[in-house]
Amino acid sequence: MQDKTKENPTNFKAEGKLGMLFEKAKSHNRFNSKFQSQVPAELSGLSLSLVDGQKVFLVASSASVAYRAQKQKKLLLTILKNIEGLSDAKSLAIKVDEKKY
Repeated sequence: MQDKTKENPTNFKAEGKLGMLFEKAKSHNRFNSKFQSQVPAELSGLSLSLVDGQKVFLVASSASVAYRAQKQKKLLLTILKNIEGLSDAKSLAIKVDEKKY
């Protein structure tokens, strides 16, 4: 008998809350990879943390990256609006990853 626990999770098609969670995670990873490919080099420590309606939360790897990102919020919001699925983003919040400190 085949062991179903080792199946690739990208092919997971469950109904209900778990299936919705997998779909949300896959779309988040897609948004994050597209965002990071378009971010300027001086802001390379930014990553997409959460999308909540029209508000997008970004996490910076250090305080200096967060400071530079705060100064370029308009550019970052323009980048986010150009990503399919995030075009209705209206506001942006940038936080520092405190787990590293």
